[in-house]
Amino acid sequence: MSNALKNINSIPVRTWRWLGVNDTSLKGSLPEIRPYNNKPVEEVYSSGLRIVDIKHKNGAVKLFDNNSEVGISEVLTEMVRKNFNTGFLIESEKDSNIEEPVYINYEMDEENPHVIDNNVIVAEEGSRLTVVIRYSSNKDMGAFHSGITRLYAKKGAVINLIKVQMLEDDSIHLDGAAALVEEGAEVNYTLVELGAQAGVTNYKNELVGNGSRCNLSSIYLGDKDRQIDINYFMNHTGKESESNIRTYGALMDKSSKIFRGTIDFKKGCSGSKGKEEEYAVLLSKGVRNRSVPLLLCGEDNVQGQHAASTGKIDEDKLFYLMSRGFSEVEAKKLIIEASFNPVTEGIPVVELREEIAEYIRRRLTNV
Repeated sequence: MSNALKNINSIPVRTWRWLGVNDTSLKGSLPEIRPYNNKPVEEVYSSGLRIVDIKHKNGAVKLFDNNSEVGISEVLTEMVRKNFNTGFLIESEKDSNIEEPVYINYEMDEENPHVIDNNVIVAEEGSRLTVVIRYSSNKDMGAFHSGITRLYAKKGAVINLIKVQMLEDDSIHLDGAAALVEEGAEVNYTLVELGAQAGVTNYKNELVGNGSRCNLSSIYLGDKDRQIDINYFMNHTGKESESNIRTYGALMDKSSKIFRGTIDFKKGCSGSKGKEEEYAVLLSKGVRNRSVPLLLCGEDNVQGQHAASTGKIDEDKLFYLMSRGFSEVEAKKLIIEASFNPVTEGIPVVELREEIAEYIRRRLTNV
């Protein structure tokens, strides 16, 4: 599988090759996967909720069985399906409201350097649940993460999925997810992409039910020679379905980023709405920033909006803060943190919010 990291995370509709956005390639090859023996989930949770080790239920889960429907590439998805070393099936009972979030903490260390996670989240009709997944690693160990998360929000259900990635600089992070959203159901993502030498993410969402909704909010931070590759896809099939993508990022040093956001209005999804926005702040001259917001349309009666904004720190804000006694570095930190706050403040675990804030401040030391 020496070519498994070549030409991955492809854009749904290919464009000019010289733009360099149709797909991405990473250096190196897949490691020989080792077992993961840490315990990422506590055992006790609220009534109305079932959490099962995926090893005991993998064969019973029939959701996005086609490898092309989930993940960064068919090869990597097949690798996860066959070689996963951790993962959970999380199910809420019908009409249940699970207030306490499920917290999955994937920590990688010298004895457990690889996380290949296969997660499934199912919200039965009228239920509501929140799942928080955190990825972290120790320094100087070359952590590797590749995983898929499948979500099924049944009629009138709500799934809130928060993913926080804070891997060390010598790590690789490959994360794919896919959601099936039925009538009147809703899937909400909060994605925090802060670490890893190379971070590649792919989120595909099928709004199949009438009145279904999907909201995705994310932040990213690039420094050094970090490589960030993002691919979000909203597929509208149900009538009066709605999707929203909001992404905020900051790039410095010689980091690079590709953002692909696609909203596809299929024929028959009349009355549907889709909106995507991406805002990138460039803090150094050496960064490479590419954004590809796409609107695809096979239906007349729909509303679609897309926007991508790239620029330097707002000079008026910077001047105002510096006039109040802040140094230039401190003022820039405050402005970037403020742009990230609308996303991070929705994370329900207070300790995790504080950890993210401290991680961002530490990374922005030399902004």
